Amino acid sequence: MKKLINIIKKHYIISSTVTVVIVLGLFFIFKNKNGNSDLFTVEKGDVVQKVVVLGKTKSAQMVDLGFEVSGRVSRVYVDVGSNVYIGQPLVSLDQSSLNADLLKAKANVASETALLEQMKKGSRPEELSVSEAEVAKAKTSAEDAKNEIILKLKESYTKSDDVLYNTVDSFFSNPNGQSPQLNLTLSDVQLKNNISNSRLMIGPEISNWKSSPFDGSRESILLAKENIKSLRNLLDLMAIAVNSQSSNSSLPQTTVDSYKSMISTARTTIINISNDLTSSEGKLNTALGALLIAEKNLALKKVGSTAETIMSQEARVLQMQAQVQSVESQIYKLTLRSPLNGVVTVKNINLGEIVTPGNTNISVISQNDLEVEANVSEISIGKITTGDLVDMTFDAFPGQLFEGTVSYIDPGETLIDGVVNYKVTIAFNKDYPEIRSGLTTNLDIKTKTKEGVLRVPQYGLIKKDDKSFVLLEEGSSFKEIKIETGLVGQDGFVEVLSGLKEGDVISLEIE
Repeated sequence: MKKLINIIKKHYIISSTVTVVIVLGLFFIFKNKNGNSDLFTVEKGDVVQKVVVLGKTKSAQMVDLGFEVSGRVSRVYVDVGSNVYIGQPLVSLDQSSLNADLLKAKANVASETALLEQMKKGSRPEELSVSEAEVAKAKTSAEDAKNEIILKLKESYTKSDDVLYNTVDSFFSNPNGQSPQLNLTLSDVQLKNNISNSRLMIGPEISNWKSSPFDGSRESILLAKENIKSLRNLLDLMAIAVNSQSSNSSLPQTTVDSYKSMISTARTTIINISNDLTSSEGKLNTALGALLIAEKNLALKKVGSTAETIMSQEARVLQMQAQVQSVESQIYKLTLRSPLNGVVTVKNINLGEIVTPGNTNISVISQNDLEVEANVSEISIGKITTGDLVDMTFDAFPGQLFEGTVSYIDPGETLIDGVVNYKVTIAFNKDYPEIRSGLTTNLDIKTKTKEGVLRVPQYGLIKKDDKSFVLLEEGSSFKEIKIETGLVGQDGFVEVLSGLKEGDVISLEIE
């Protein structure tokens, strides 16, 4: 509170000093202009009223970004301070599962579209044999694809089992017990606990996998993917742990290098079986889709198509297209993109992290779109309206004048150490690329301006009972007359509404 009072006192002392300097300056100007220090000739001129306050520049736009869905972070494209543009990807979540769903949805669209085209074309008896042959061929391809994925499922289990029990477990004591212990020295206790917990969790998963059917069904594929993903996450943690090891008397460098090689080889194995499984799954989906098309084509050619059947199939195509759009929409939500050109100011997210909806992960502010915010006291706020012109100076740019306009006045008060203020926003009238966010600025808000009006120096007025008088020259003497005043300017002049005319001479010597 004392600091605020000192600032206010300093502000008013400066303002008062400026006013005194202006008044003294006017005094000497008037003296030179009239040839007599106690006389002034009433003239026309401009009267400008101002409110002088301090402000600070800030970004006009700031956005906080977060995911609508949960997932694991697969890519982080930016860091704090990175310049970004509209639409630029910032962070992405893992989308491998949805990519497979998208392939399946697109295959369904192709299948249903092809069927619709066949319905519209109709069929001939000669085509039945061809369609039957196509069905037989498609069945063979589907069986081959299914046999391949069954082989890949078994291979995935075998290699995963080998990686876990022959590679990962070589780093543990009691790996299959209720409390597996990692035989590595780590300063990061949390990392060590995470590795041990992951090993504890993955053991039952691999055991259950062994007893599950490897029949190429969607369930068996999903189970394999989940187990591979769990093992891959464990290996990622192991890689961090191994890479943090340093050689010493009890741990030679050759041993450290062998640890790194073992984990690297294991990770490569898991990545390869994951890719092979995904590839085989894609082939199976394609083969099953082709078989479905062939079977429907054959059925269509046997029974023929009615107008109603064709309309129903058209609706089916639209339904499959909607599924594609739905999956694409879900995939789009897995990437945060910048909504503006600006700079990243906050990054609360890391590679491999599990994110949940509703949290702020990235914040971006506009880079060049700045404005000035100032707190105006309740005494002065009534003088200010939106649209008022503002002259601004910065300590960072001495001698330069910047122009702005009052763009917004907060309708609600803001308490600063118990003192009522109102926030006022000033927009720059043009681009000033040298201005940065957070700069303090001196603001001269021109609240009112009257041009070409009668004016006299304020210190030449005589105040009596809230009325204004001047000493008007009449011949060789002066007569006290009442005048009506208007706007009081920042430069010491006051507007005369009535009682005087241009050319009248008044005395400035007030007893």
